[in-house]
Amino acid sequence: KRTLIPIGAGYATSTLERFAQAAAQRDTSGTVYLLVLPITFATDAYTISSKERKENLTLADTRRGQVETACNAVKRATQTCRAVLAPILVRNDAYLQSNLDLFTADLDGMYILGGDQTVAMRVVADTPTEQRMTTAYNAGVVVSGNSAGAAVESANMIAGYIGNNGPENGFQQGSVDLWLNGGVSDQERGLIFGLPNALLDQHVLQRGRIARLINAAWSTSLLGVGADADTGAAIENEAVLTDVSGRSAAFVADAKTYASTGRYAGPTNSLAIRNVATHVIPSGGYGYDLIGRQPLVNGSAQAAPAITGRSFSSVRLPSGYGALLLGGDISGDKGGPVADRFVAQSGGTGARIVVLTTGYAKSSVAQSDAKAYAAAFQTKVSAPVQWFVLDSRANQAAIQSAINGATGVFLTAPDQSRVFAALNSAAPVVSTLRSAWQRGTTLLADNAAAAALSQLTTADPPSADSTALEEDSIVDFRPDGVDIRSGLAFVSGLAVEPRMVFDRHWGKLYNLVARDRSLLGLGIDVGTAVEITAAGATIYGNNTAVVLDGRYASFAVGSNGALGARYVLLDSFVAGDRLAP
Repeated sequence: KRTLIPIGAGYATSTLERFAQAAAQRDTSGTVYLLVLPITFATDAYTISSKERKENLTLADTRRGQVETACNAVKRATQTCRAVLAPILVRNDAYLQSNLDLFTADLDGMYILGGDQTVAMRVVADTPTEQRMTTAYNAGVVVSGNSAGAAVESANMIAGYIGNNGPENGFQQGSVDLWLNGGVSDQERGLIFGLPNALLDQHVLQRGRIARLINAAWSTSLLGVGADADTGAAIENEAVLTDVSGRSAAFVADAKTYASTGRYAGPTNSLAIRNVATHVIPSGGYGYDLIGRQPLVNGSAQAAPAITGRSFSSVRLPSGYGALLLGGDISGDKGGPVADRFVAQSGGTGARIVVLTTGYAKSSVAQSDAKAYAAAFQTKVSAPVQWFVLDSRANQAAIQSAINGATGVFLTAPDQSRVFAALNSAAPVVSTLRSAWQRGTTLLADNAAAAALSQLTTADPPSADSTALEEDSIVDFRPDGVDIRSGLAFVSGLAVEPRMVFDRHWGKLYNLVARDRSLLGLGIDVGTAVEITAAGATIYGNNTAVVLDGRYASFAVGSNGALGARYVLLDSFVAGDRLAP
């Protein structure tokens, strides 16, 4: 059988051992022969200095040693392990006979190191080395690799982002660099023997690449398959993903099963797509049939549930209530389209606006923000905008009086771990706010305040820095990795996460719908809001809102503690869209 084992990132022992185990099972000579390929390492695919060559080969040999150590840990007592470094760093190396001679008949596994997948393909595409790799793979030699070494394992390859785009731009048209397979002579593709029916992505949860994967899958009509960091998944005969190993999970985005429809629109030309079937695949008997497009449980295919009649009609307010705008964080665009909509719903230039900031670590920052929001709104209205910091020193009676005289209230909080304590300690103000809104006052709840006003949300603090963000994004896909709280339920039926794409809150939202399948998970990105009225819900602002619908889904917990999910439906929306599947 033919076996690919893409690994999302890293050289975790568990993933290297999974590769070595598969190679050891193939061995018939008594020596498990593994070839380690540093084809991703060079800064330039065509030229390299002797200094860089020496440095790269030194590091690559360290990785070779890790692969050999992993093999020694899983081999049979009668076997020995031999991991050899193939010194192929630039394209000329891919033609050297001494390197080609390493691809012998007793080869059991090839491991492609992490680095830059675009360099890798310019090094080996349409060379004798790729021909030898193809022959070996077709003969049953196991192929694995991490990060860039996983990306090359699909014939159509995600090369990265274009320009300065990143995870926060993942839904935007033209943000993803796709190297589509144009045949053997094409150097801008993945390995010629790689998966023909799917795009592979890596670091998929860790680096918030779900939007990118969906975007790429939609634009190519291919299945999107991602492996997370320190996680590998065996794919047999280009047909069955099985035996996820390591720390986290694999992720599948399928735009075919439910005949997804989509378009690029809105201020950032982002993908608005409906009915994407998504699957989170942890370790422990879970897998995916790439041909039948069905998740597997202990090898048994799980048929797609019928979704006829799917509706978001419950997302509406009773008649007479003021508009409720749930913002994903407009702090970077205080006077932008969300603010314009809020002021318009509050009465336009004649609106009487109150600004409330709450749940801050420092009162001085809360005060500064309150002033800044008030100044932004003041340019749009005639009456003076009142602002207050809602903390332990606040004059709650004065705030209640201001709310009762307002036509629009803006409530913002920056930290989901602090907002509940802040609001619970100001129960009279919250009660007054709720009553005013029920009488017709417009309410814009932004960032953590939007989360707090939903039925269910998470209460974890913001990530401290980019390193913590990556770690948090993995942990968020563990049911024991998120702090789930009941919200104030100003609106029922919704579990809300702000800063959705920007702060990679994907795992939080999947865990929320897993906790209560009856709720719609609503992820709202920065600069964006979802307005709910008696007529339904509409999107405003610059970016996207995402709905995760778990009402037809099945959930589990993998043997490694990661969340498992099957048939969670995903819809994305841009400005002007009604919230409807």
